[in-house]
Amino acid sequence: MDRLQQKDMSIEEYRQNMKLLLIRAGIRKKLRITIFRFHSGLNYEIWDKVKLLPYNDFNDLAQLCVRVEQQPIRKNIIRRDY
Repeated sequence: MDRLQQKDMSIEEYRQNMKLLLIRAGIRKKLRITIFRFHSGLNYEIWDKVKLLPYNDFNDLAQLCVRVEQQPIRKNIIRRDY
């Protein structure tokens, strides 16, 4: 469980896998530890962009990561329009 990495998964796939593994392992530790595990398994490009951004809980962090993950997609769409 400590070694789950995002690798080529989307943020949503990674989040779902983490939640599933936590349930299967029966881990009900503090939210802070779950957030740390999620954050530490992110791909570096996403980790680097979200490390200093504020979030309140696990779901906020996951949504923040989704927005960061989608940024290059939005930039490409905008560039195509011009």
